[in-house]
Amino acid sequence: MIRVLLVPSSDYLGHPFPQRHNQIFERLNNGKNFEVHAVEFELFKEPRLKTSLIMHELDGKGTRNLASYYFINVVNHATQMRKIARQESIDVIVLSNLAAPFAFTLMEELSSLHVPIVFDLPDYYPTSAAGYMFDVKSIFGKLFTQTFDIALRYIMRRATLVTTASNALTRYAEEAGARAVVHIPNGISESFLKLHNGKDLREKLGYDQEDLVVGYIGSVEFWLDMRSLLRGVALARRRELSAKLLIVGRRLQTGYSERVAEWIRQENLEKCTTWLDFVQYEQVPEYIAGLDVGTIPFDILNPTAYYAAPNKMWEYLSQKKPVICTPIPEALSNSDCVVTVLTPNDYARKLSLLAKRDNSILQKTKKGYDKALNRTWEKSTKDFASTLIAVLDCKKVRDR
Repeated sequence: MIRVLLVPSSDYLGHPFPQRHNQIFERLNNGKNFEVHAVEFELFKEPRLKTSLIMHELDGKGTRNLASYYFINVVNHATQMRKIARQESIDVIVLSNLAAPFAFTLMEELSSLHVPIVFDLPDYYPTSAAGYMFDVKSIFGKLFTQTFDIALRYIMRRATLVTTASNALTRYAEEAGARAVVHIPNGISESFLKLHNGKDLREKLGYDQEDLVVGYIGSVEFWLDMRSLLRGVALARRRELSAKLLIVGRRLQTGYSERVAEWIRQENLEKCTTWLDFVQYEQVPEYIAGLDVGTIPFDILNPTAYYAAPNKMWEYLSQKKPVICTPIPEALSNSDCVVTVLTPNDYARKLSLLAKRDNSILQKTKKGYDKALNRTWEKSTKDFASTLIAVLDCKKVRDR
């Protein structure tokens, strides 16, 4: 039995929907080969997700501000993580976060636990962290991003191995000097592997058959460029396309969603926009099935978006829905199944083509659907398990 300690990227139980670590480590914790322990950061008011993992609640001072929470508790959290690793006879530690792993890595320099450390990189943490405090394009935002980037590179250089969610993050980790890097992509869960009928949802939300329902499902946060999408929908409507906008999801920590609401008013899209809260993860395929197109309107100038590996790409495609995405590297590397856009005019032109059932877009969607069925969390879990076993095998060889 291999005992794993996971330090997740966020609040493991309080996040509104399952993230990469929930998807992989719930499957990994099968009671046969792996026993997974995880620390709990209390960032949200109450648990929303269930778990089979052995959870260790970290003591620490609570605060409304995300950055303050991590900074105030950084040393205490790192100390507790080391204590858990000793008490539970942990074989391998998987770090994924910034503040606590940085302090943990510094402590390892002084007194090593002699336990292999895998650093999992699901997104670009420096702007993710800085963006919760400042506009990442501001002077302070850039300053903190650079500082966090130095910390992240330090962690990766000292980890036994770095795992990444996207090809762009793989290149970043290699350039940062990581000893070894393995790309383990995001995927889709079992509930997305069957096609759902979106007719009932469309009727429930009041959409007509001729409406082109443009959807975005996910967190509404600062790494998005929702304004270009909204302007594109407004432009398409002025060209007499019956485009309707469906947003499923809300804010996490910042006020970006309030800006989106204001832009909707400015573009006179209030009457043709339906904005819902987060829905249960198992219901997401039904909402996707009700769309005519799924969008990923990431801000390509924001590194969090630039380095991202949005699994919503595969979730949309799993329901045979065309995907319109801004040209982040992950979209460009899958250009055979994704439509890329950048400007409001791009959105309007592609939406018009979609309404006409353009053959090239239909072919992209078909290829994407076939790809999506092979991009599962089950496969990602097997890849992660093999990686952890390989890390421990290497340690055994070195210890001989």
